[in-house]
Amino acid sequence: MLKKKHLGFILRNRFLFVLFLTVAGHAQVLEGDFHYGFGTSELAFNSVPGFAVSFYPVKNFGASIGLEYAFHWVTKNDENLSGTNSITTDSEGDSLVFKYAMASYEEERFAKILQIPILLKYNGEDFYTSAGVKIGVYQNATVKSTYENLSTEGYYPQYDLTLTAPSYQGFGAQNDSSFKIKIKTKSLIMLALEGGIKYKLTDNFYLFAGLFADYSFNKGFSRDLPPFVERVENQVGADLRVSDGWSNWRPWTLGVQLKIAFKGKIDKDENEKNKDDIKEKNIALKDTNHNVAVIEKKSPPPVITNALEPQPTQSVAPPHLNIVLPTDTVFSIPELPAFLLGEPQFVFYYPENRTSPSDSLHLKIIAQIADSMRASVHTSMSSDAKPQNLHCVGYSENLASAFAAYESAHQRAIRIRYTLSTFYGIDKNRIFTYSQGSKIPPHRTNAAESNNRAECYLIP
Repeated sequence: MLKKKHLGFILRNRFLFVLFLTVAGHAQVLEGDFHYGFGTSELAFNSVPGFAVSFYPVKNFGASIGLEYAFHWVTKNDENLSGTNSITTDSEGDSLVFKYAMASYEEERFAKILQIPILLKYNGEDFYTSAGVKIGVYQNATVKSTYENLSTEGYYPQYDLTLTAPSYQGFGAQNDSSFKIKIKTKSLIMLALEGGIKYKLTDNFYLFAGLFADYSFNKGFSRDLPPFVERVENQVGADLRVSDGWSNWRPWTLGVQLKIAFKGKIDKDENEKNKDDIKEKNIALKDTNHNVAVIEKKSPPPVITNALEPQPTQSVAPPHLNIVLPTDTVFSIPELPAFLLGEPQFVFYYPENRTSPSDSLHLKIIAQIADSMRASVHTSMSSDAKPQNLHCVGYSENLASAFAAYESAHQRAIRIRYTLSTFYGIDKNRIFTYSQGSKIPPHRTNAAESNNRAECYLIP
């Protein structure tokens, strides 16, 4: 059971928990595991059952937090144990040397530690590894000692005299005995490392097998011990006091570990899924509100005039555009400004009927544009140069009507604007969109090249 001092220790290290919660808040995959470790330690043996919960905000990288109950133990045996205390004085002021001997001595040491591991993890296809810290909270640290055939004697060097009589101030043969001592402890901060192989059992269940190592940065306790067997004067003679030999402890463990884990995806709304799709393509996105509809001002708008010749009663637009076309109209698309007639710096090519720049090649181009626009802002702050604006012109193949081609082409331009402003934090007022419908770009020389494209210019 956690005590107040243990809870206070955890609160003082709340930074670790805040860091973990931040990672968990962006998680795409959740994993839970039960594990058991067994190994060697400074005492002798170590048993560590526990469980953990892991969150993965990026495909294979994540963090975990859990709870473990580590049990350390060792038994030490000595036969014909003997020793000598330093020179002391008896009740009459004479110097003496106190000697002891025992036929056998056994000491059992136990330590139980509640551990909270906080780890950063990499979970690959066939292996895993993790590193971090463990906060250790002692539940118990105890030593139990048993001895047999204890005998003592006092030697007076100035008289060359040895006394063994039982009646003389505690010297002489003693009864067999045992005692148990509970040790005061303090909390621990431990370095933790894990690694091993991974085996897939089913689509959601995995088996992990590997090695683990823990090492404490601080000692759990440090004790000043009296002589192993001590003679203590009292009013009528002397008493014998037997001590244990456990003076300090800095825990460490090295062992093997098995885990059984369940892994599943965390459901998110559609906007969050779109954001995570871009993250998987290694694009750094700015954290913004994605509950935004793609509604853009059309610049410049088409000019609608009365029909000069009979037109079809109703044209059919591509179903993905969801456009109702007007009847008995023709469209006149304004010419582009002169500064948009040259070769563009950035070109987006699209498959038929596609308008969203969501593939990895397009996203790399968008990232380059965003970097250039940010850099131009910093440059303008330190000089008289003006920051660069982006002008995007959409083009389309011939569709059922000029209006459908205009809308399809313009969607390509405004989608680029939407991606830059929503995911990269670029001011949308610095991005201008145009549509040329199914017109051929004036600078294009390859007649076989697809017209499904968008061309972008960075201009101060």
